[in-house]
Amino acid sequence: MAVKLEGEDAELTGTLRMNEAGVGVVVYNLKGSFVAPTLTLNGEPETQIEGFAFGNLTACGTMNAAGEIHGDWETSLGTGGNFVLFPHSGAELTEAPQLRQLHTARHTFGAISIDRDELIEIAEGIGRDFPSVVITVVAGTEQARYLEDFKDWQPAVDRAEIVRIYARKPDAAGPDQIVSVEFGPEINTAMTQGADEAWVLGRLDVFRRSLKRFERVYVTGFKRLGINFNQVLVLGTIVMLPSLSGLRDRAILMGAVLAIIVAVYALHTRYVPLASIYLRKRKVGLLQRLSGTVASWTIGIIATALAAALAAYLQGYLTTPAPYAEISAPATTPK
Repeated sequence: MAVKLEGEDAELTGTLRMNEAGVGVVVYNLKGSFVAPTLTLNGEPETQIEGFAFGNLTACGTMNAAGEIHGDWETSLGTGGNFVLFPHSGAELTEAPQLRQLHTARHTFGAISIDRDELIEIAEGIGRDFPSVVITVVAGTEQARYLEDFKDWQPAVDRAEIVRIYARKPDAAGPDQIVSVEFGPEINTAMTQGADEAWVLGRLDVFRRSLKRFERVYVTGFKRLGINFNQVLVLGTIVMLPSLSGLRDRAILMGAVLAIIVAVYALHTRYVPLASIYLRKRKVGLLQRLSGTVASWTIGIIATALAAALAAYLQGYLTTPAPYAEISAPATTPK
């Protein structure tokens, strides 16, 4: 049922629409008055349907503090009941809220070597701006701990596969501010996210400068030049291919270089990981610090030398020495 009233309180006019079972919508023309807090209405049916009779309507109700009108109604046919009218002011169109921009920034590091104390140092630095910091360690199983619990944790293994440091806090300007630092076998990265672009970029720059000291220079990546060791080998091979005379030699060189690249990757994965994460304090001697770098560059130099030697051999610059000719004593004839 819907009622619409217009005019002055003493002379109200309007319409009533209600859904009658088996008939449909029945419309009444209303007249009445409102003398606070009482509303009085009289109505005559506008809808005329053959075979159906609709009597004149009388209704009286009282308005409460919420603006609702509760009362009784009856018709000249003897039907009646209770009713409740709720105020409808009509929703005003308001300006749609502006969508808040979410900014995300990332920085990828090279090979990392880090221990437990250094992880705690990074987490404590984050904790100065965030209410809580969570450290997740993957070492056989994945375990997540708050920073305070991580400090007291005694790991059963010496090294971890992956470590993730995560913090989040509400931001009055929009979405939550989030920082995340992750070290692992596939990628070492720092990420910041928030509604304030200046904060996102500034916080990421802090990570970039503070975590740089944990990076190790391996032969597999020349980040400053934007290339890596594999690309250098492939580029050198492409340069050498036109100097080879036949398709067979070119296929041999390219296949050998691809095999060398696979071998270099396998050796680095096994002996020189992208992230060396120590769950206990590591030794800080010069030999320990340089061992990964020396091993990486040794592998790279040997791989480059093998590729260069093969290219030189296929070009004919390197030849296998011919077997020495057998020297026989001169035959002597008897005098």
